[in-house]
Amino acid sequence: MAVRRVYLDTEFLPADPTNRGLVSIGLTDDQGRSYYAVNQGMDTAAVLAVPWMVNNVWKFLPRLQHSCHGHPCHGHPSALDVAHQDVKPLETIRAEVARYFADTDASETRLYAYYGGQDIGRLHMLWDNNWAVMPGYIPQWFTELQALIVDAGNPQVPEQPAGAHHALADAEHNRRIHEHLLSLAKEQQG
Repeated sequence: MAVRRVYLDTEFLPADPTNRGLVSIGLTDDQGRSYYAVNQGMDTAAVLAVPWMVNNVWKFLPRLQHSCHGHPCHGHPSALDVAHQDVKPLETIRAEVARYFADTDASETRLYAYYGGQDIGRLHMLWDNNWAVMPGYIPQWFTELQALIVDAGNPQVPEQPAGAHHALADAEHNRRIHEHLLSLAKEQQG
């Protein structure tokens, strides 16, 4: 039985559980196939109203470059570049995420996330959390990487070199953490 491991991360507005609260989504699998999208329909004003979001998430999003009288605009975040290939309407993200999960010959797909309760909720919100309309190949549950770390005795895990709070960089880091835990388990068995 072939199992595909998919690693998920999202960036979101914690106070807005709707699709307008979804900022970006990143997916990568154990074969290195990745998907990344920025939600064109996010509540940009709400994102820009939260300094933590501006300092940690907004800086990774595709933005229009502009200057203030020939100098960089400090303290004035530039606008989202809605023409950028990563910035997509929610309907496009929904269709592409469905295609990402469908495009496999594995008999089972397992989803992994780090502190991922919000992440799987945001994934399912693409279908309004309605499992009756969500495609059956979208995982309905996930494995919590933090629980796997604790179960393994809290070993040191790889640090993320850069890109924390960029959804795809975080998903890729989740994959590295899981691969590390799997290698430790293999060493203990050997």
